[in-house]
Amino acid sequence: MTQQRHERDARSSAATTGSSAVASSRRASAANVVPATGKKPTRSKPMRGATEADPHGPPSPPRASDVPAVDAGGGGPQLKLKEDICVQMLMGGFVQSYVDLFYLTHRREPRDGGASEPLAPAEIEFLRDQLVTAEHCKRRGDVGDVLGAYDSLATYCAEKNDLKTMIFFYDKCLEIARVVKDPLCEMRVLSKIGGGYHALQELQQAREYHEQHVAIAQIAYEHEDDAILRSEAFMQLARVYWDLAMRHEAQRQFEDAIDLYKKHLDCASKAGELDAVGDAQIRIGMCYNWLGQASNALPFLDAYVASCRKTGNVEGEGKACAELATAHETLGNKQLSIEFLNHYVAIASKADNLISQADACRRLGHIYTASQDFARAREMHEKNYELTPAVAAGTQDSTAMNCSRINVGASRANDRLTLFLTLVKDDFRGLLEWKNSRTLPTAD
Repeated sequence: MTQQRHERDARSSAATTGSSAVASSRRASAANVVPATGKKPTRSKPMRGATEADPHGPPSPPRASDVPAVDAGGGGPQLKLKEDICVQMLMGGFVQSYVDLFYLTHRREPRDGGASEPLAPAEIEFLRDQLVTAEHCKRRGDVGDVLGAYDSLATYCAEKNDLKTMIFFYDKCLEIARVVKDPLCEMRVLSKIGGGYHALQELQQAREYHEQHVAIAQIAYEHEDDAILRSEAFMQLARVYWDLAMRHEAQRQFEDAIDLYKKHLDCASKAGELDAVGDAQIRIGMCYNWLGQASNALPFLDAYVASCRKTGNVEGEGKACAELATAHETLGNKQLSIEFLNHYVAIASKADNLISQADACRRLGHIYTASQDFARAREMHEKNYELTPAVAAGTQDSTAMNCSRINVGASRANDRLTLFLTLVKDDFRGLLEWKNSRTLPTAD
């Protein structure tokens, strides 16, 4: 029993000694990696963005000049550079900077449909510097430097056509601008974010940011000297309204389109952009015509045709005449409709616009037919038939050619209908002679 107890004590003592040795070995190993408590890693030169009050920064990450040339594959030295930079950022306590850098260097959004391009060492270094500066200055409360760093990152993303990431960094700039109550900076950032969403065709978000931009601009740019800046803000919003309206119009949601075109018209008027005002007027008139609300269309169309005549916009005047003809035809003003269509034909002929000429002749033919002026209707449809082959050749539209043939046949039949009925009622023998010879009988 005594011998067994001594053996157990020996084994226990050996185990204790072994554990102490292992623990000592681990502590010695850790001492080679982790600095002693109370010691902060230092660097020979201040980190970019460090201030005199804080000369000690995190350990210096590798720089681009220390890295050999990188091949197109993006492996080798570049991979080692990214790894070393990430490790140093974590050791320096810049966790958020590490997360953002990891995202920026691992994006899967190749440009132009091709393979994503690896970042050059200098680009990685630039991103590291800006991210670390932003996080470091944020802790110190240096708001201006934080804003500058985020702005540089957003500009970089815009140059890379990475609009979503650009918006992400500009959102951070917007938060800071609102905290420090800097309306000029806030307007600039709102404009950038709105422009980014507009380029991405996320029009509702673009509208939201540009409307905020305009709301501030109307207050901040109240002086006459600021007219150009105020105009730019209005026109950015106007272009968003225009694209939204076009989208609704394409979906035949004409009432929604009209509301947005009117907003575009208001912005363009305040910006003093007369061309944009006219564009809105003609589109509003066209949408009202589609809805059959000709009386609502007339004020906008009349204003547009007047501005076209004043500025010498012949093409725009022709479009306005076509829409005015439609509106007056809907209202039953056939004579006015004919006058506008004749003017439309004259303008199209001067401009050698075959499509507009053919369209005007076709519409005149229909109006003359409705007015039972069959001779004029035949003349217009025959002219349309002469023009349609050239138009169809350019558009590859056989339907227009087939419709033109039918219209010509119907107009000729209408033009000869009176004589035909006379023969049927009063000269049946003459009708039979015509049927056999296909020539009209001579009058005795």
